[in-house]
Amino acid sequence: MTRDLSTTGGLLFVSQALLAAWAGQGRIDLDGRSIALLGGQARGRRYALVPAVRFLRVAGGGEDAHGLVARVKSLDQVREIGGEAMADSVVMGEVAYEVEPGFLAEASAVEAAARTAPAGPATSTSAPSAGGSPEEPRDLDDRRREAEALARFLLDNLS
Repeated sequence: MTRDLSTTGGLLFVSQALLAAWAGQGRIDLDGRSIALLGGQARGRRYALVPAVRFLRVAGGGEDAHGLVARVKSLDQVREIGGEAMADSVVMGEVAYEVEPGFLAEASAVEAAARTAPAGPATSTSAPSAGGSPEEPRDLDDRRREAEALARFLLDNLS
């Protein structure tokens, strides 16, 4: 079975609703395939988004035969394991799951967008900064720890 990507390699799941809220607050510019930060030290920096879903529950309260509840999978992974995504559900054989649509994004992008103060109406972005934020983690283990902490926070506060 494919691996769960909720915090793998510094990636975090971000719901469509949260991205829309951040865009409405002027924190990010969202084009469907990437986000650009509209404030802070990383202003103008663009991050790629990977379409994904978070498995919430088995529709109708049935058994989780595939062990997917509370997991995050990219839409490519869903197809690889035989699933079919439709709006807010995924069907795998005879089992239907309720899912939350969203995206996988770099943990540093999610953290920076969350830190960015809401702005007025969105304006055009400046060129990407040449260097990273001085607050970025220095090694992969730090990035993973930060991603796991942020994922826990998001799951606890956005469910």
